[in-house]
Amino acid sequence: MLAAECAWAILRAEHARTRELLARLDTAMKTGDGTRTGQRAASAIEVIERLQDFEETTHRPKGVVMLNMLRGRSSEADELLDELDSESECCNGLLSQAKTTLKRAETGDARAAAEAEALLQRHRQFMNLHLDKEDTLLHSQTALLLTAEEWAAVVSSISKEVRTAKERARRRSH
Repeated sequence: MLAAECAWAILRAEHARTRELLARLDTAMKTGDGTRTGQRAASAIEVIERLQDFEETTHRPKGVVMLNMLRGRSSEADELLDELDSESECCNGLLSQAKTTLKRAETGDARAAAEAEALLQRHRQFMNLHLDKEDTLLHSQTALLLTAEEWAAVVSSISKEVRTAKERARRRSH
């Protein structure tokens, strides 16, 4: 099942990119080099926006076909997909809350910065667990339940999303 391995190689690479952005966010929040609260908050907001953009325009669209094909195949797969959806919503909510709180911290509000740090710590923990679950449990479910033809459709949809992303990047650079 070469198509399955190709799809998962791409998804895992994107998970690595997500983890890299989470590490950058952590660094932005913990910079202890005398950087003012407002500057750290602004840097963190910038990383959050990059993370949100990556998730919404690059990563999430690639999984849509695979997840839709998996849904309804088994009660175990459906429970896992429901869990992943719930975790994703929780992560999005925490990130949005942190971003809103960081906007207050940009004005120098140290209490808001501490509140944002706590929200981002919870987000990071949830997101890492979520990514691990996708890399293990979701990978197992897709290996068990999707056929070679379905994997070909998944890879085709991923290729289409890659082309779309390249087009967007090309338009932005001009």
